[in-house]
Amino acid sequence: MKLINRLYFDYNATAPLSESVVNYLRNGAFVFGNPSSVYSEGREARKLISETFDFLKQLFHIPSEGHEIFFHSGATEAINSLVKGMAMYASSQGQKFHFFYSAVDHSSVVKQALHLPLLGHEAHAISVDSNGEIDVEVVIQKIKIQKGLKLFNFTQVNNETGVVWPLELAIKIKQATDCFVHVDSVQAPGKIINWAAPRYELDSYTFSAHKFGAMKGVGFTILNQNMPWIPMHMGGGQQKGLRAGTENTQGIYSIKLALEELVRDFAPQTLQSHKDTLELALEKMMGSAGQITGKKASHRNLNTINITFNREIKTELLLAALDLAGLAVSSGPACSMGVSVASRVLLEMGLPERMAKNSLRISLGPKTTAEDMSRAWEILSSVLPKYLDYP
Repeated sequence: MKLINRLYFDYNATAPLSESVVNYLRNGAFVFGNPSSVYSEGREARKLISETFDFLKQLFHIPSEGHEIFFHSGATEAINSLVKGMAMYASSQGQKFHFFYSAVDHSSVVKQALHLPLLGHEAHAISVDSNGEIDVEVVIQKIKIQKGLKLFNFTQVNNETGVVWPLELAIKIKQATDCFVHVDSVQAPGKIINWAAPRYELDSYTFSAHKFGAMKGVGFTILNQNMPWIPMHMGGGQQKGLRAGTENTQGIYSIKLALEELVRDFAPQTLQSHKDTLELALEKMMGSAGQITGKKASHRNLNTINITFNREIKTELLLAALDLAGLAVSSGPACSMGVSVASRVLLEMGLPERMAKNSLRISLGPKTTAEDMSRAWEILSSVLPKYLDYP
């Protein structure tokens, strides 16, 4: 996407607002009534929420019975609520709660391991191989040996590497262990082919709106009503008690607008072609100086290229140079105060620290054009070689 003579290639971090959302906001005809109120302004707000709710049920083919949708502020809140809510439920039943997660999951998942022991429960990390993939049989055995209430977090698409775990793997784990499974689908919309086709043998799916062009600070979870948990947000009973608090009407409605646009514009073959062409060109240019992370994984998404370098390249300087040239990309790890930090994900995949500190993530969007790709290559081929030869 081009933004005032700039190219934005960091869609895994956040997506620009969809055109339909921008037009809605520009129009300024915002509803302000409390959607729980019975007067006209409240009913108008409730109508927009109901439209979004109905749209999501249709888009994701949600069963008419047994499943609910609840809106929240995004995946970080939802994951905290589900995990801690199940821990609270287990406590109320005198049970032990066991939370299983991958070492390459998002930080909002991994950091549950800090809180659960304080509540008297346990968290169990599951390792991955050099391709960022799990061994299903190892996972099954690790879950089976624990007694009590069990939840496995399954990350459908990794935000740093673009490695995809097919839902069939999670289904196999669930069938073999009878644990509950939460699917982190934050990076799925518009980045894998079947992104709107959940498998409802699994128990819950969470999405963040800003990843697909809706507003920040809003998201939604599709939940099996049989999940044993205690909602963390208690209050006025909104959303059937699943998440109390006055709903963010504008944010929720932006979900509908952005997903309608994504469905209309989604062209997976074009996106895959753009990624493959750029990836091959980068590999040829880098030679032995760098590699594509997770390239040998069984499944990868349509839009993500993660490069790790075999030498110190001053990543923070490279990012700044690309930014000045008009290309917005990111490092897999965070940069703080100009100092590169080794990526936890890449370290868990077995890369040495010098490589885990030197990575570049390029993530394309659904409206990335051939012209955008050509201009991006001009910038990358001009800037990157200077840093590969950095003394």
